[in-house]
Amino acid sequence: MPTGRLAKWQILLTEFYIIYVTRTAMKAQALANHLAENPVDGDYKPLDTYFPDEEINSIEEVGSNGNQAWQLYFDGATNTKGTGIGAILISPTGQHYPATAQLRFFCTNNTTEYEACIMGLNMAIYLGVQELIVLGDSGLLIRQAQGEWKTRDLKILPYRQYVEDISKRFMCIEFRYIPRFHNYLADALATLASMLPYPRNTYITPLKIQVRDQHGYCNTVEAEPDGEPWYSDIKNFLKTGRCPEHANRSQKRTIRCLAIGFFLSGDVLYKRIPDLNLLRCVDAEEAEKIMNEVHAGVCGPHMNGYVLAKKILWAGYYWLTMERDCFHFVKKCHQCQIHGDLIHSPHSELHPIASPGPFVAWGMDVIGPIEPKAYNGHRFILVAIDYFTKWVEAITFKAVTKKAFMVLFIQTLFVDLVSQELSSQIMLQTSIVI
Repeated sequence: MPTGRLAKWQILLTEFYIIYVTRTAMKAQALANHLAENPVDGDYKPLDTYFPDEEINSIEEVGSNGNQAWQLYFDGATNTKGTGIGAILISPTGQHYPATAQLRFFCTNNTTEYEACIMGLNMAIYLGVQELIVLGDSGLLIRQAQGEWKTRDLKILPYRQYVEDISKRFMCIEFRYIPRFHNYLADALATLASMLPYPRNTYITPLKIQVRDQHGYCNTVEAEPDGEPWYSDIKNFLKTGRCPEHANRSQKRTIRCLAIGFFLSGDVLYKRIPDLNLLRCVDAEEAEKIMNEVHAGVCGPHMNGYVLAKKILWAGYYWLTMERDCFHFVKKCHQCQIHGDLIHSPHSELHPIASPGPFVAWGMDVIGPIEPKAYNGHRFILVAIDYFTKWVEAITFKAVTKKAFMVLFIQTLFVDLVSQELSSQIMLQTSIVI
């Protein structure tokens, strides 16, 4: 028991005159003093602080013949919905060739990774790739392909042999392991394939990913080729009541719908807002000046894109792509990139507990349930720690009950009393020495 050890220490230490002092922190000056007192004899070579190719920002994968190598990412996904594999082949020019498939036969996690790798290798052979770098997050497949691990599973032996045979069709091929978070594209393809409906007669058209720069509820209004502002058609419609001659039926309907939210006063066009105020419409050149003045002008606090758009609205100006342009403008601000605040605060607030002396403040907590159980059936650990000395008392139980807490409380209380008595005797002997 810890109490027995404390009593034994107390008896053994009573015959010694012990003085306790605070241990000081080790400083770097001690190392400098040691080196100064013990100089190095013989040939001394100064430290070369120059790193070769220090000005290089990035490197590119280059093949044996000087050309950039192709890259193949692969991954497999197995879940309750099904099993899917995905591979993406990236050319030296950056063009991506994705491929995905759903496996409707039994596969383990390792065989699924081999199926994805084989699909990617076949796709590379079909495109005539000669030099390839295979990147995957399966440590088993990569290590076996590199020859570091042996293949003993009878289910994986045919896959391993086929990968070895098909790799000979490349002039140069290299297998590399990458973490899972670097293999997100292949993982997304494999997960998508595993979620497809199972019926065989289901047909899914090719997937096309659109790139949108604005919200779906926004109407697209492009600048005229002759340099007219974006609101020229709306302004002409409010002035003359006619749409442009070259506009089709859909474009005319869009102009009529947009014109409802605008007001023309002389030659100045205003935008109506729900609070019955009017915002002056500006073109691209004026919008650039307004963003520069509000964001980085005399009183510009260099706010973010959302606040910048709000301030421009409060100032009484408007254009259709205001929020998107404000975000792009803030990202290109040089001063914001240099002087931006670096947030080092923790994710949650810290609440330190200060203890004035040893065994004054105790903390108790429960750890568990722990699986598997211990040989005696215990699943929970009751822990008590002193905040000052970091003294830990722990005891295990089958179940957490009131009786268990009382046992630990009495044990820690006894340790507290013995420790206080021990510390008082040490302080008394220390005063006698002094």
